[in-house]
Order: sequence, then structure tokens, then C-alpha cells
Amino acid sequence: MKKITSSEQFMDKAASLFADIASVLSTREGIRLSSVSTPQNVACYQVSGVKRCLLLRLVLIPMSTGHVLARLSWLDGRGIDHVCCYLNESFERLLVASDGGWKKQKKSAELLCLQGLESLVA
Repeated sequence: MKKITSSEQFMDKAASLFADIASVLSTREGIRLSSVSTPQNVACYQVSGVKRCLLLRLVLIPMSTGHVLARLSWLDGRGIDHVCCYLNESFERLLVASDGGWKKQKKSAELLCLQGLESLVA
């Protein structure tokens, strides 16, 4: 997979990721995502079809090594961030290992977002 080297490339790649997530949420849960603009996010979508105020967002995290990570998370109405997963520059899903390092996540971003949403609206 091609490595992403700029925030513009990250944004382009994020658009297809969110299209896939929106499709899964719509098919399985009957939930719609609507794009909203917020300055700190690469992408941010408001959820309709649930009783709670939720945003699904992708935030870039510059690392001291010069690499960039992104956090894909649900933001609830109280301002609490519920992380679905982290993405590296190749858009591989990562999670924090017990030793504080990063390891690859086997589940898809779509499934991780769906699981996170289900726990928030349960």
C-alpha cells in the first residue's frame, strides 16, 4: 500500500474510508452520516438516526518521529472521545499494545466503528 506523506493525501484517502464506513452503518443500523466542517479534524461526520448527538471524526496526530498517525473516533455530546482505532500513514489500523508500542489491528475500520457505535447507543 502506498505510504501517505502529506495531510492532503491523508484527506483524500479518508474520503473513501468514510464512504465505506457510511455504507456499513447505513446497511446494518439504518444510520446516516452527514459531513460537517470543524477545523481540528481531517474529516468529521454527524450521525443522524440515533437519539444521541455523535460525531465520527478523523484527527491527525503528528509524531515526534516525523510520522503522522490519525485517530478515528466517536465524539459524544459530552465531548468524550471514544477511539475506534488509529491509522498509520499506509492506513493500516493500529492499536496500542500493552508495552506502549503499536500493533496492527486485524479488524476493519468499518467494523471497529460499528462496534463503537453499538456500545454508545446501547
